Amino acid sequence: MIPKVSNIVKYYIYSTLNNDCFNKLNKTRKDFVVSVLWHILSIKGRINFLQLGRFSQSSEQTYRNQFEKPFD
Repeated sequence: MIPKVSNIVKYYIYSTLNNDCFNKLNKTRKDFVVSVLWHILSIKGRINFLQLGRFSQSSEQTYRNQFEKPFD
């Protein structure tokens, strides 16, 4: 299992994505984006909802639901 996102990694992701679009998101959506980026960088091989659900604390269905929502 891949550990939770550390504060240093969160800082780097937030500083990289620090723009108007990302700043307008609510905290839940920001945490989700950070979690997805962290897992994409840390999972070896093919990345899909099943893999994201397997290696994170969220379920596969959570990822499917979040990706269905519109994102500006």
